[in-house]
Amino acid sequence: MFTILPADENKATVLAQRENQILPLSAMVLTVDDTEAGYVLYRVERDRLEILCLRAPDADLSEWLVRAALNAGVNRLAITATCSDPVLFPLLSGLGFRAEGSRYEVFIPDFFNRPCCGGEK
Repeated sequence: MFTILPADENKATVLAQRENQILPLSAMVLTVDDTEAGYVLYRVERDRLEILCLRAPDADLSEWLVRAALNAGVNRLAITATCSDPVLFPLLSGLGFRAEGSRYEVFIPDFFNRPCCGGEK
């Protein structure tokens, strides 16, 4: 069993330092069987969420971390999500993000209106 929960400010700071990211940022932490297994770092500015870094043991859990971050972004009125980390482009492409110059981007309402986790609509 796994859980994904928002990190408190201290944990987000530790993760930001680990990944050489500039504060402020937010984080979601993945726990599998009571052990921290991954996280996603992101920043919300105005109506845009930027995925900064994602660490997870597999693609399925990575998808859940992206979903958690985008859901948190919606709660902060973000409508667009972007990512400039080419390592994440294959994952994001599979989730409906599209190339926009040197980054991948998705309109968050469209993201949540498509089938989840390989399901049919």
